Amino acid sequence: TGNQIQIILDRTPFFGESGGQIGDHGLLLADGLRVAVNGVRREQEVFIHSAVVEKGSIKLGDNVTLKIDMDRRSSLKANHSATHLLHASLRGYLGVHVTQKGSLVAHDRLRFDFSHLKPLTEIDLRYIETAVNQQIRRNSSVKTRLMDPDSAVESGALALFGERYGNEVRVVSMGTDANRAFSTELCGGTHVDNTG
Repeated sequence: TGNQIQIILDRTPFFGESGGQIGDHGLLLADGLRVAVNGVRREQEVFIHSAVVEKGSIKLGDNVTLKIDMDRRSSLKANHSATHLLHASLRGYLGVHVTQKGSLVAHDRLRFDFSHLKPLTEIDLRYIETAVNQQIRRNSSVKTRLMDPDSAVESGALALFGERYGNEVRVVSMGTDANRAFSTELCGGTHVDNTG
């Protein structure tokens, strides 16, 4: 009790850290057992839950109930969707040479890394922020669909170079810009249902 342990389950609803989005927190529960999950990472198809046993003991073969901290998950989803809106705003204003070079999506903040030919001015920052806020105020639906990678890119989805994609990818579209989505990217992370 009280020591950090690693737990692997046969299945889990917890999101494992990937693509810049940090993993979920929550609880693992059973009769006489309470385990606080304080992070999840993904190594290929295996999800490793970092946890602290608060009460009881856990052993191989235990049946457990998992509860995600949904307030925290909601904040993660909002910040992750905001990175997509920010990316589209940067590309729309500065040019398509702007692509994500890294990111951090946490429950309390986001960081978006990109390269550009020169520093951004205050006017640039105001325009980019205004474009993102317009998409948020429009409260448009966030749509996801599964596609093969080639079809996804042909349909206009932005794929990040250096990322590995399987035979089927998740395409996330959000916002509105004329008669098309403001942002369409390949992404396996969690997202809000609407931009508002």
